[in-house]
Amino acid sequence: MDYRAQLLRPLSKRYIDQLVENVLTFPIDFPILFQLLFDEDEKVAWRAAWACSKISELNPNFFTPQQVDEIVILSLSTPYGGVRRGCLSMLFHLPLPSPISVDIINACFDWMVSPKSPIAVQAYAMKILYRICLQEPDLKLELIAYLETIDYQSYSAGFNSTRKNILKSLNKC
Repeated sequence: MDYRAQLLRPLSKRYIDQLVENVLTFPIDFPILFQLLFDEDEKVAWRAAWACSKISELNPNFFTPQQVDEIVILSLSTPYGGVRRGCLSMLFHLPLPSPISVDIINACFDWMVSPKSPIAVQAYAMKILYRICLQEPDLKLELIAYLETIDYQSYSAGFNSTRKNILKSLNKC
């Protein structure tokens, strides 16, 4: 199947679900779809990220540690919000690399509070930082301080809901 051509077709959730189902049925095609994350066409890269994100939820074993590292690098370097959101969604569903990149930790803190970041990127950044805190407890107090002192009234309801849930979980562990 020509996945690039498929990703350029008119888009719908149903269509992406069918594409994902095809890759789950034919796992040998996954590396082809994965490489499309790095396509020069924003539309192709974003749609590939969407499909790979769904695959990360359904079958995280498709991803190699090297691919997880590539997702980290792409999330840091992409200028496209949709691709970044897809990368962060994948990172949220996949085992975190070890050691965890300081660059991704710093970027997640930045994306979490940046008013320029889409709400989904802010929320995934918070969730990833929470997961990192489970592995690196020394980071927990810093994340709590950030979330407690932020002027949360300046942010969206989605941001505040995620913030509240993360704080509640952090205070339990």
